[in-house]
Amino acid sequence: MTEDEQDQAMNEFLAMVGRYVIVFQWIESKMEECLLLWWGHENWAQSKDRLLNMTNKQKVDTLWKEFRENPANERGRSRPDWVKQFEKLVERLHLERKRRNKLLHSHYLFDFLPIGQPVMQIDPKEGNRYLGKEAQDDIHGAVRDLAIDLSFAHTQVIHDYR
Repeated sequence: MTEDEQDQAMNEFLAMVGRYVIVFQWIESKMEECLLLWWGHENWAQSKDRLLNMTNKQKVDTLWKEFRENPANERGRSRPDWVKQFEKLVERLHLERKRRNKLLHSHYLFDFLPIGQPVMQIDPKEGNRYLGKEAQDDIHGAVRDLAIDLSFAHTQVIHDYR
Protein backbone atom coordinates (compact mmCIF):
# COMPACT_ATOMS: atom_id res chain seq x y z
CA MET A 1 0.00 0.00 0.00
CA THR A 2 1.43 3.39 -0.94
CA GLU A 3 1.77 6.17 1.58
CA ASP A 4 -1.14 8.01 -0.05
CA GLU A 5 -3.30 4.88 0.17
CA GLN A 6 -2.34 4.48 3.82
CA ASP A 7 -3.31 8.09 4.51
CA GLN A 8 -6.59 7.58 2.70
CA ALA A 9 -7.37 4.40 4.67
CA MET A 10 -6.55 6.13 7.96
CA ASN A 11 -8.60 9.21 7.05
CA GLU A 12 -11.58 7.06 5.99
CA PHE A 13 -11.42 5.18 9.30
CA LEU A 14 -11.23 8.36 11.35
CA ALA A 15 -14.07 9.92 9.33
CA MET A 16 -16.20 6.82 9.99
CA VAL A 17 -15.58 7.13 13.73
CA GLY A 18 -16.47 10.84 13.58
CA ARG A 19 -19.71 10.17 11.69
CA TYR A 20 -20.52 7.37 14.12
CA VAL A 21 -20.11 9.67 17.13
CA ILE A 22 -22.33 12.34 15.57
CA VAL A 23 -25.11 9.83 14.79
CA PHE A 24 -24.81 8.26 18.24
CA GLN A 25 -25.15 11.67 19.90
CA TRP A 26 -28.25 12.32 17.79
CA ILE A 27 -29.68 8.98 18.97
CA GLU A 28 -29.01 9.93 22.58
CA SER A 29 -30.73 13.30 22.08
CA LYS A 30 -33.86 11.57 20.67
CA MET A 31 -33.98 9.30 23.73
CA GLU A 32 -33.72 12.37 25.93
CA GLU A 33 -36.52 14.11 24.03
CA CYS A 34 -38.82 11.13 24.68
CA LEU A 35 -37.97 11.20 28.37
CA LEU A 36 -38.45 14.97 28.59
CA LEU A 37 -41.88 14.64 27.02
CA TRP A 38 -42.94 11.85 29.37
CA TRP A 39 -41.61 13.72 32.42
CA GLY A 40 -43.65 16.79 31.48
CA HIS A 41 -42.95 20.26 30.16
CA GLU A 42 -43.54 21.73 33.58
CA ASN A 43 -40.50 19.77 34.85
CA TRP A 44 -38.21 20.73 31.99
CA ALA A 45 -35.35 22.28 34.03
CA GLN A 46 -35.34 19.48 36.62
CA SER A 47 -35.54 16.86 33.91
CA LYS A 48 -32.58 18.34 32.02
CA ASP A 49 -30.55 18.26 35.25
CA ARG A 50 -31.63 14.67 35.83
CA LEU A 51 -30.52 13.67 32.33
CA LEU A 52 -27.20 15.44 32.78
CA ASN A 53 -26.29 13.10 35.62
CA MET A 54 -27.31 9.88 33.85
CA THR A 55 -25.11 7.49 31.92
CA ASN A 56 -26.24 6.30 28.51
CA LYS A 57 -27.11 2.93 30.04
CA GLN A 58 -29.28 4.63 32.65
CA LYS A 59 -31.01 6.64 29.92
CA VAL A 60 -31.81 3.51 27.91
CA ASP A 61 -33.06 1.69 31.01
CA THR A 62 -35.15 4.72 31.99
CA LEU A 63 -36.55 5.00 28.48
CA TRP A 64 -37.84 1.43 28.74
CA LYS A 65 -39.14 1.96 32.28
CA GLU A 66 -40.99 5.15 31.34
CA PHE A 67 -42.41 3.53 28.23
CA ARG A 68 -43.89 0.76 30.40
CA GLU A 69 -44.99 2.87 33.39
CA ASN A 70 -45.46 6.54 32.56
CA PRO A 71 -49.13 7.57 32.42
CA ALA A 72 -48.39 9.88 29.48
CA ASN A 73 -47.64 6.77 27.40
CA GLU A 74 -50.80 4.84 28.21
CA ARG A 75 -51.87 4.94 24.58
CA GLY A 76 -48.49 3.61 23.45
CA ARG A 77 -48.74 0.65 25.81
CA SER A 78 -52.23 -0.21 24.58
CA ARG A 79 -50.82 -1.77 21.39
CA PRO A 80 -49.01 -5.08 22.19
CA ASP A 81 -47.14 -5.08 18.87
CA TRP A 82 -45.77 -1.60 19.56
CA VAL A 83 -44.66 -2.68 23.05
CA LYS A 84 -42.72 -5.62 21.56
CA GLN A 85 -41.23 -3.41 18.87
CA PHE A 86 -40.16 -0.80 21.43
CA GLU A 87 -38.61 -3.49 23.63
CA LYS A 88 -36.53 -4.69 20.66
CA LEU A 89 -35.51 -1.09 20.00
CA VAL A 90 -34.31 -0.79 23.61
CA GLU A 91 -32.29 -4.00 23.20
CA ARG A 92 -30.67 -2.53 20.08
CA LEU A 93 -29.93 0.71 21.96
CA HIS A 94 -28.06 -1.32 24.58
CA LEU A 95 -26.13 -3.23 21.91
CA GLU A 96 -25.18 0.02 20.19
CA ARG A 97 -24.14 1.53 23.51
CA LYS A 98 -21.76 -1.38 24.00
CA ARG A 99 -20.45 -1.04 20.45
CA ARG A 100 -19.91 2.70 21.02
CA ASN A 101 -17.94 2.02 24.20
CA LYS A 102 -15.82 -0.57 22.43
CA LEU A 103 -15.27 1.64 19.40
CA LEU A 104 -14.28 4.70 21.41
CA HIS A 105 -12.28 2.99 24.16
CA SER A 106 -10.25 0.52 22.09
CA HIS A 107 -6.75 1.05 20.86
CA TYR A 108 -6.06 1.03 17.14
CA LEU A 109 -3.01 -0.02 15.19
CA PHE A 110 -2.34 1.49 11.81
CA ASP A 111 0.95 -0.38 11.55
CA PHE A 112 -0.33 -2.99 9.11
CA LEU A 113 -1.49 -0.49 6.49
CA PRO A 114 1.90 -0.55 4.69
CA ILE A 115 1.46 -4.28 3.97
CA GLY A 116 -2.13 -3.84 2.76
CA GLN A 117 -3.98 -4.81 5.93
CA PRO A 118 -6.75 -2.66 7.43
CA VAL A 119 -6.74 -0.86 10.75
CA MET A 120 -6.64 -3.27 13.69
CA GLN A 121 -8.84 -2.75 16.73
CA ILE A 122 -7.22 -3.91 19.96
CA ASP A 123 -9.72 -4.99 22.60
CA PRO A 124 -8.29 -6.89 25.59
CA LYS A 125 -11.70 -8.34 26.47
CA GLU A 126 -12.83 -9.56 23.06
CA GLY A 127 -9.59 -9.85 21.15
CA ASN A 128 -8.23 -8.06 18.15
CA ARG A 129 -9.99 -7.59 14.84
CA TYR A 130 -9.38 -5.87 11.57
CA LEU A 131 -11.69 -2.97 10.73
CA GLY A 132 -11.58 -2.86 6.98
CA LYS A 133 -14.05 -1.13 4.71
CA GLU A 134 -16.70 -3.86 5.08
CA ALA A 135 -16.55 -3.83 8.90
CA GLN A 136 -16.69 -0.03 8.90
CA ASP A 137 -19.71 -0.09 6.57
CA ASP A 138 -21.42 -2.60 8.90
CA ILE A 139 -20.84 -0.35 11.93
CA HIS A 140 -22.10 2.71 10.09
CA GLY A 141 -25.10 0.83 8.70
CA ALA A 142 -26.16 -0.48 12.11
CA VAL A 143 -26.05 2.93 13.79
CA ARG A 144 -27.80 4.51 10.80
CA ASP A 145 -30.62 1.96 10.91
CA LEU A 146 -30.98 2.42 14.66
CA ALA A 147 -31.20 6.20 14.20
CA ILE A 148 -33.94 5.80 11.60
CA ASP A 149 -35.91 3.39 13.81
CA LEU A 150 -35.52 5.63 16.85
CA SER A 151 -36.71 8.58 14.79
CA PHE A 152 -39.89 6.66 13.96
CA ALA A 153 -40.27 5.69 17.63
CA HIS A 154 -39.80 9.31 18.71
CA THR A 155 -42.54 10.39 16.30
CA GLN A 156 -44.80 7.66 17.70
CA VAL A 157 -44.09 8.79 21.28
CA ILE A 158 -45.19 12.31 20.33
CA HIS A 159 -48.29 10.92 18.62
CA ASP A 160 -49.19 8.78 21.67
CA TYR A 161 -48.50 11.49 24.25
CA ARG A 162 -51.40 12.42 26.52
